[in-house]
Amino acid sequence: MDGEDVFLRANKLHLDGKYKEAEEIYDQILSQNHNNAGLLATMGTLYLAMSKPGLAISLLHRSMEINKNHQPEVLSNLGLAYKYTGQTEKALKYMERAATMKNASPETMSTYGAMFIESPERDKGLALFDKALKINPSLALARWNRSLILLAEGRWSEAWDDYEWGFAGKMRVDRTYRDIPVWDGTAGQTVWVYGEQGLGDEIMFASMIPDLMKTNTVILECHQRLVTLFEKSLGIKCYGTREDAEITWPAGENVDARISIASLGKFYRRNMESFPGTPFLRAESVPRGTKMRVGISWTGGQRAGRILKRTVPLSWWRDILANNCEFVSLQYTDAAVEIEAVERSGVSIKQYPEIKAHDYYETAKIVASCDLVISVCTSVIHLAGALGVPCWVMTPHSPAWRYQNRGRMPWYRSVRLYRQPSADAGAWVPVVERVAGDLCDLMAENKRMIAA
Repeated sequence: MDGEDVFLRANKLHLDGKYKEAEEIYDQILSQNHNNAGLLATMGTLYLAMSKPGLAISLLHRSMEINKNHQPEVLSNLGLAYKYTGQTEKALKYMERAATMKNASPETMSTYGAMFIESPERDKGLALFDKALKINPSLALARWNRSLILLAEGRWSEAWDDYEWGFAGKMRVDRTYRDIPVWDGTAGQTVWVYGEQGLGDEIMFASMIPDLMKTNTVILECHQRLVTLFEKSLGIKCYGTREDAEITWPAGENVDARISIASLGKFYRRNMESFPGTPFLRAESVPRGTKMRVGISWTGGQRAGRILKRTVPLSWWRDILANNCEFVSLQYTDAAVEIEAVERSGVSIKQYPEIKAHDYYETAKIVASCDLVISVCTSVIHLAGALGVPCWVMTPHSPAWRYQNRGRMPWYRSVRLYRQPSADAGAWVPVVERVAGDLCDLMAENKRMIAA
């Protein structure tokens, strides 16, 4: 096997997602061709896919030093690597260079545009996606990225159609079984609805199931943690298997059609007026005291960048916690050290182990016991909103599309957004002050009502 055949074999493994096997072969080739700019760039792309951005940056820079006539894709991948390391300015610099080159591909334009999805410059992102789609109207990544901005802008009718391209681009996971067709809106059928994305997303999208139930029988395949909550609330049959690779249960059901839970949006949420915002879940309440009970959560997200954007450290909550309430932790991450530090100043925060329960219905019972929830952007917002519990959200300046770029969160009437005035970390200070002031006013109003 000659050198070209060996590289093609490695490249196929790379494209098939067999990264470790590809890496071994690339490394063998590199030992004999250590100044091959193309190979260095390819290995940089591999390490990007393997979540090793540091190695990717080193190899991509080295490739560019050797070959001054680098391709837009090399610059774009270097920008991505910098993005993954949190170096946003460098990421933008290289992506812009790539996207403005004469031979820039629509994929490169779309990658650059994605930097503006949760940004005040979202119009710039839309322009880049539109430019990419003029070249390739079927570019799934551009369609998907465009949909996220359109959703955040409340341009629902356009957004849901582009959102469907998430399946083609592998940003959304489809569920198939034998020859069951995708539901096309026909009434009188038994429809298999399958969940997707995170717990909060699944709860949010479940607000559309009552719409579907008006004309069809629904079987829901959901996250295993949500089975009890959905069955008790919606009164439908649920299978907690949506994360299972092998699907077998439809063999025992007479299913006519299937559809993703998010895809219901294109049928039922095509304008702002179609969002009822009313509670659709219910749960028993755990026992509680006589004080006003306030559930709190201060850290959200899983990835490092998301955590930074969606965190207001508990130590910053001093003015909120100064109110004479019964505070309950709704924080699902390990927060014992933070709570202990705050409690040393005289504040008491009740902790329930059920917050981390496998069965999310147990968590719902705690949220249902609260008079108010105050939280950053996390799944508990969706739970509170779905239960109809008043919820105040400390919202980033440019949040995820679910929270909209302006106005209220249409999914839940009980949710109020307190938006950052700017994107810098210090902008949480006025947000905390507003929340603390409003809580103080609410406490005073409650006292007046009791006295009356």
